[in-house]
Amino acid sequence: MSSQPHLDPGLNSLLQTLRSRIRRYIVCDSLLAVFALVLSAFWIGLALDYVPVQLGGTEMPRLARTLLLGVVAIGLIAVLFKMLAGRLHRPLPDDSLALLVERHHPSLGGRLVTAVQLNELGRTGDSHSLKLLDQVHAEAAAEIDKVDPNRVFRFQPLLHKFAIAGPLGLAALAFLILSPQAFALAASRLTLLSDDPWPRRADLRMVGIELPIVTASDQMILAPELLEFTGKTIRLPRGSNGTLRIRARAEDAEVPVVCTVYYQTDSGTRGQSNMRRVGRILDGYQSFILDGAPLTALSESVTLDIRGLDDRLDDYRIEAVEPPALTGVSLQIRYPDYLRTSASVQTDMSTDYQSGLRLREGSDVTLIASSSVPLGDTDVILKTDADDASEVDLKYSDDRRQVQFTLPNFNTATTISMLPKDADGISAQAPYRYFLGVVLDEMPELNVKLKGIGSSITPQAKLPISATAVDDYGVTDLTFSVTPTDTASPNGEQQEPQAIKSASTSPDLDRDGQATAELDLKNLSNDGTLPVLVPGNAINLIGEATDGYDLGEQHITRSEVFRLEVVTTEQLLGLLERRELGLRSRLEQTIEEMTSLRQTLDLLRRTGFENAPNATEIELTRAEQVRRLRVQQSGLQAMKTSQELTGIANSLDDILLEMLNNRVDSVDRSERIANGVRDPINAIVQGSLNTLLTQVKAIEATVADPKTGIIRTAEAVSTAEDVILQLNTILEKMLDLESYNEVLDLVRQLMDDQTELTDATKEERKKQVLDLFK
Repeated sequence: MSSQPHLDPGLNSLLQTLRSRIRRYIVCDSLLAVFALVLSAFWIGLALDYVPVQLGGTEMPRLARTLLLGVVAIGLIAVLFKMLAGRLHRPLPDDSLALLVERHHPSLGGRLVTAVQLNELGRTGDSHSLKLLDQVHAEAAAEIDKVDPNRVFRFQPLLHKFAIAGPLGLAALAFLILSPQAFALAASRLTLLSDDPWPRRADLRMVGIELPIVTASDQMILAPELLEFTGKTIRLPRGSNGTLRIRARAEDAEVPVVCTVYYQTDSGTRGQSNMRRVGRILDGYQSFILDGAPLTALSESVTLDIRGLDDRLDDYRIEAVEPPALTGVSLQIRYPDYLRTSASVQTDMSTDYQSGLRLREGSDVTLIASSSVPLGDTDVILKTDADDASEVDLKYSDDRRQVQFTLPNFNTATTISMLPKDADGISAQAPYRYFLGVVLDEMPELNVKLKGIGSSITPQAKLPISATAVDDYGVTDLTFSVTPTDTASPNGEQQEPQAIKSASTSPDLDRDGQATAELDLKNLSNDGTLPVLVPGNAINLIGEATDGYDLGEQHITRSEVFRLEVVTTEQLLGLLERRELGLRSRLEQTIEEMTSLRQTLDLLRRTGFENAPNATEIELTRAEQVRRLRVQQSGLQAMKTSQELTGIANSLDDILLEMLNNRVDSVDRSERIANGVRDPINAIVQGSLNTLLTQVKAIEATVADPKTGIIRTAEAVSTAEDVILQLNTILEKMLDLESYNEVLDLVRQLMDDQTELTDATKEERKKQVLDLFK
């Protein structure tokens, strides 16, 4: 508001001066408030940003600095609008200024206010005396020299603000002069112009994490792989054992004595571990490593903060990811051609892998492995007992969740090691191992027997052959072959060497692998398949069994070689007679054993059941045990006799069969052996001897009853005597047969002598005729 023109110049000047000074006061007060706010914010922000660094912490994050800068900006706006702009735009009328002066100068007595108000232009409605107004006006003007404008102002607010802004400003000026770089860094960080950290005594650098390289091969050991953080984040497989590696700059920096890792897992577990200093300073850096918790057997994601002196590496995160796992392994098996039942079927067997799985030799095996995640790559190593580790060609499914490979002609036990990796190269922490055994195709088993044929045969013999041939996958061919080892002319002269002839037959096998065949040497010689066999020759009989194995050398199993000597009928009979003589000796021995058994039973009958008078219970028990033992021994002897007689009868059967198979025309001899010896022996075994065994068992059941035991023992003695009588009768028949054979031998000898004499006479006559022509 402008001054009044009718007012005294002195009063008008006073009001104008006061108005100007009030406005300057407002400006100074506002500026001091601004300086105090800015400087306070500067030093507070600097303390919050730098002091934690000195205590081993970190600078204020950008968000906190942004909030601080926002608060300061809001404060500045509030100060400028409220304290400066708001007060400067307020009107300062003369009557208000006069009233302000009157308040601080009571001696004016209201004259200044009255003079100012009544001299305002355009004022109406006042009832006053002009003369009196002039007088008041004059008195106020006279008192003007006594007015002190400074009494109107309060300087304490200015001093308070200056007390804040002054020292802070001087400190800031000193900071700028002494360390302009630090001042500039502080200003740029607090004004968000830079995120550069404060310089430290120590200088830590992140290197990364060393992770052991897992391979499918046990023999391959690779150096650990160094993985670097990407944006302070790294992905590691669960269960891995990594080694955290950092380094501290040694040139122009202080190397920490120890570096500490503070960690927190996603589950909230907190902890700390000290890093180890490794080696010496190299290339200006000192290395530190951490190979313990939380990196040992990593189980979950973790956040790391590393502190060394006043430097920190913060917010490094290790994300634990699930490594790829093989959720299942199946096999598709195609058998070799000789084992296949249908040529149109591509796969003979499909099965899931199980421990101890064994596959047939020669199969084509396709192994299909399923993964929990899409695969990036898979290491597969095959190892056998014979070969070193080898690799295979892999095929992946479209979604790369399955991988398969084929093992052609599988013929040896194999260990398969598989190490799956995902698309990021994260692998399983141990290879998956599968063992496949092999079922080798075994050689056929062959057992050949000649029934009713000994080691000597006649030229017209029949060879009855029985065989058992078995194989794990079946016998495809069974052959019996007869081959002469030597050829002589009918007159005994050695023939010129010729191609060796042989005869063979291939009988069919039944479901149990049994086969029978017969080779008739007479017919084979007559049709020319074999040369004419004469005494002195020998033949070899052998059996061969073959299976369907075609993966390598053919599987042929040969039986033992049966060498059969060709003899005359008389020579064969002579051999059989010697065997009969041996059987007679066995029968005589059996009779002696039977006689001894009869005597043992008779002794038991007469004295074995007697008990001493006044015998104690222990003595009675012991006597009973002795009787039982004797009875059991008698039963064993009877059983042995039965088996021995059965063996003699079977041997006689063999003799009869040999005579039949060798076409020996001796009906009388055969009937004597069969009806006179073999059949009676079988009758004794099945009759009297069987009864004796039953009676001996009955005696054992009555050892505690002497009266009954004696009766039954007597019955057994009687039966034993009957058996002895029958065996002696058979022995007499064998002796008669032996005498008969001796007579036959004498006749054969006379016939042989006559033949030799006739041959010698013919030779002598030929010689005499030849001498006539000389």
